[in-house]
Amino acid sequence: MDNFKRLLRYLRPYRFRVAFAVMLMFVVTLSAIPMPLMQKQVIDVAIPKKDRDMLWLIFWGVIGLYLVRGLVSYTLNYLIGWLGQRVIFDLRFQSYRHLQRLSLAYYDGRQPGKIMARLTNDIDVIQYALTQGFVNFITDVATVFMVIGWLLYLEWRLALLALAILPLYVVNYKLLLSRIREVSVELQERRDKMIATLTEKVSAIAVVKAFVREKHETDYFMETVARNFELGMVQTKLNRFLGATSQFIRMLGTGGLLWYGGSLVMGQNLKPGELLAFYGYLNYLYDPAVRLVDFNVQVQWALAAVDRVFETLDTRPEIIDAPDAVHLPTVRGEVEFRNVTFGYDAEQPVIHDVSFRVNPGEIIAIVGPSGAGKTTIVNLLARFYDANEGQVLVDGHDVRKVRLETMRRHIGMVAQETILFSVSLRENIRYGKKSARDEQIIAAAQSADLHDFIMSLPDQYDTKIGEDGIKLSGGQKQRMAIARALLADPRILILDDATSALDSHTEANVQAALADLMKGRTSFVIAHRLSTIMNADRIIVMNEGRITDFGTHTELVNRPGVYHDLYQEQFKTVGDLSEEERVRLLSAAA
Repeated sequence: MDNFKRLLRYLRPYRFRVAFAVMLMFVVTLSAIPMPLMQKQVIDVAIPKKDRDMLWLIFWGVIGLYLVRGLVSYTLNYLIGWLGQRVIFDLRFQSYRHLQRLSLAYYDGRQPGKIMARLTNDIDVIQYALTQGFVNFITDVATVFMVIGWLLYLEWRLALLALAILPLYVVNYKLLLSRIREVSVELQERRDKMIATLTEKVSAIAVVKAFVREKHETDYFMETVARNFELGMVQTKLNRFLGATSQFIRMLGTGGLLWYGGSLVMGQNLKPGELLAFYGYLNYLYDPAVRLVDFNVQVQWALAAVDRVFETLDTRPEIIDAPDAVHLPTVRGEVEFRNVTFGYDAEQPVIHDVSFRVNPGEIIAIVGPSGAGKTTIVNLLARFYDANEGQVLVDGHDVRKVRLETMRRHIGMVAQETILFSVSLRENIRYGKKSARDEQIIAAAQSADLHDFIMSLPDQYDTKIGEDGIKLSGGQKQRMAIARALLADPRILILDDATSALDSHTEANVQAALADLMKGRTSFVIAHRLSTIMNADRIIVMNEGRITDFGTHTELVNRPGVYHDLYQEQFKTVGDLSEEERVRLLSAAA
């Protein structure tokens, strides 16, 4: 309920509309009171006296009453719908903005499908409860209290009899509340898991088909859906049992009222029209009470969703700007690691006491076996994570004391797996610099050897990538990433195994584009193929989270160590090398 109160705070900016809606709710509630009184007048006055004028008056009164009630109800429902939609708009926007601010560590341990479920399904549940149930809930609560007062005024004995069963509604609700809430939470968790699995398997459909696992995945998904169905039926049974017992309680009250009221009529202590009017008001008392119990289903479903949405909003990003963080308008590109130790789990470091210094404009390669900590180094430089010990410095500034936005604008990245978005080629290239002009975009594409290909397309730079777009080859995707990085014009460039997935011919073209990209920039090149980094100014050799060697290719290949072993493994004999490599190796040996 604390989180539900937090949700209602989203209505504060629209408090005047809320106040108007509350006023309309009371108008709708009050408009229900005259109808049973008109029925009483027909039975007790108009018919016995054969007063046709009163019948016509009541006729027009009923029409006028329903016209007013319909107009007010329409306005109320529209207003509540607007308020609900606006709250959901604000909540969804805030949730997405918060997800953008969360650190990579948040995403490391969560499936994308589960994260998306909170932003879509959970908020949709909240929206339904606010827009569909909120009006009825508030109106019904107001109706119950108004009708109770009116019934006590009309006939206190019948009113007390009618009110005597209301505590049974409360007891019935309380008995089943915890179990319904428990099932609602579990069902939402299972649905999140189902969405996450579906997202994962659809995105990896090529792997599923390659290993002929279609039937297995279908059976597995069917089992998941079946478990959700079983739990959904448990929820349905609880809800229907709650509704059935509520109806039974209502029947007890209605039957008791008709018996006692009929006795009063037979004893001439109550007029038939008064009993009929009282029975009409009884519907206004019991119908809302039953709906309030049924609304419990939406409430529990919505409360579970609210808890999960606010759980995400309450997650604090691990990487934030320090209060005294400085702005870096320009960067020269000097990078230094000072005794840096880091682990994704602080108790299990993946790099240990790493120290090195890079001059502006240098090309630094990082090599080593898988799991040596190469990618972790550049992740710390980009401040996707913070070092547990030591310092990472850019131009002498500790990255933890620099505003994230200004620092990352000076860092460009081209990764092995290029991520492009389902927008036009133009929008993909200028993703890192939204203010770029068309001539700058074209210049970047030309430098990445991509312009001629783009111009061969029917829509050229307006060609969209995605469902209605085009299929790009691996090399074309990499050149898109290079063009994007070129346009951003970073002072520090990170190439994380950017060509390892390409064939030799494509790799040669991409390497040429990368060479242009690295000119004048401090570059960090992670590579498994040593042939791609032998021209680096210096090479950092890592093994088991430590720097084991540091030097040029010629220096490292001529002394025993990890680099020498990697080189020997990749180039078994001189005969396996290219002519350029053979000359270089022989000159190094000399």
